[in-house]
Amino acid sequence: VFQFFNLLPTMTALENVALPLLLDGASSAEADARAAKLLAEVGLAGKSASFPWQLSGGQMQRVAVARALVAGPSLLLADEPTGNLDSRSGAQVLDLITALAAERGVTVLLATHSDEAARRARGVLRLRDGRLEP
Repeated sequence: VFQFFNLLPTMTALENVALPLLLDGASSAEADARAAKLLAEVGLAGKSASFPWQLSGGQMQRVAVARALVAGPSLLLADEPTGNLDSRSGAQVLDLITALAAERGVTVLLATHSDEAARRARGVLRLRDGRLEP
């Protein structure tokens, strides 16, 4: 999950979420069904046919979270997932990542400058000038 979403602008929300499954060899029907289910879980069932430019920043980030989780990873890497969002949308994305990761047993490694995001973590490692702080 990236700070700037990295959604493909010529693909709908559903297509963006389904893409990792298609690249992994899933059928279109299976990929679309799993993507639609995950979009519903992130509260975007009604936006599956929308293109990224038709979505808010928070909605685009929820599509990015869905895309990252659709293949069932055991580890979710998130680089400043709230850095490009207002505080309300950022909190919603953090809630979503926390809930979905817990439900699926996914470990989240999140890089952030956000104190709010760090407070939600079970463990925090701080880097300063490329070195781990004691």
